[in-house]
Amino acid sequence: MEDRIPVIAGCTAVGKTAAAFYIAERRGNVEIISADSRQLYRGMNIGTAKPSTDELKRFPHHMIDVADPDDLLSANWFAEKAIEIIEDILKRGSIPLVVGGSGLYVMSLAGLLDSLPHRNDSIRNSLISLEDTVPGSLHRLLEGLDEKEAGRTGISDRVRLVRALEIALLSGNKPSVLKKGGTPDKRFRFVFIEKDNTVLREGIKRRTSAMLKDGLLEEVKGLVEKGFTRQPVLGATIGYSELLDHLEGLCSLEDAQSAIETHTWQYARKQRNMFRRLPGVISVSSDPIQVEAALFGERRNDGSR
Repeated sequence: MEDRIPVIAGCTAVGKTAAAFYIAERRGNVEIISADSRQLYRGMNIGTAKPSTDELKRFPHHMIDVADPDDLLSANWFAEKAIEIIEDILKRGSIPLVVGGSGLYVMSLAGLLDSLPHRNDSIRNSLISLEDTVPGSLHRLLEGLDEKEAGRTGISDRVRLVRALEIALLSGNKPSVLKKGGTPDKRFRFVFIEKDNTVLREGIKRRTSAMLKDGLLEEVKGLVEKGFTRQPVLGATIGYSELLDHLEGLCSLEDAQSAIETHTWQYARKQRNMFRRLPGVISVSSDPIQVEAALFGERRNDGSR
């Protein structure tokens, strides 16, 4: 491995988990670190394709069920915690295997994002309250502070607006100036599971249907009954946001399902473009044998051995 830390990246429904389990079973001393920005949250199981209880017992996992969905965790927070876990795993003589489809989390872990101020709940709550009172105010405020950052942030993208303003207020500088690309951590070896567009879209449709059949709507109802609201996590999560719309009478279940499929496909394309930019990334099929060979240095970019 040349002391490289293996990372399996890829869009939803491409076979990342199956490949990770195959490798963990074959090698025996593998501990999996989830780089999924929503598997972090307790109660969000079906809609995040979280490993089952039996799978979590069978294969050691980290960064799953560490917070409730009323606490939005940042990519920087994830990276710091994940690095600590990786170091501990290495000290035990085991292999840390990072697996995930959240591009920002993977990039932050690999040092490809800037080191920015940590979240400040007081500032966030004030900004959210302001937006609730005067819709559109956050975007106007960001325009005044950083026109460039405002230009690439949607007026309704509350999560990114809040984060951009938080960075500006805490640092005293423009977010667009601070974002320079980070300092890459060259210890990581990236493998990206690639799938044909048609195959990927069909996989997304099948997964969406399976999630609804397995009780995703009931899962969302249960979270609402526990007092969790759209902000900050559920409303920003595909599958949960659309079903909240349905529960609030804004659309039929069929329309919600269609919206989940469309939004997942759009997100997958965005994530795919991000993963393709990872340094030295090797693209492979979902065949676990190929994934393992690429991860552990048994094949080069040209496919030779």
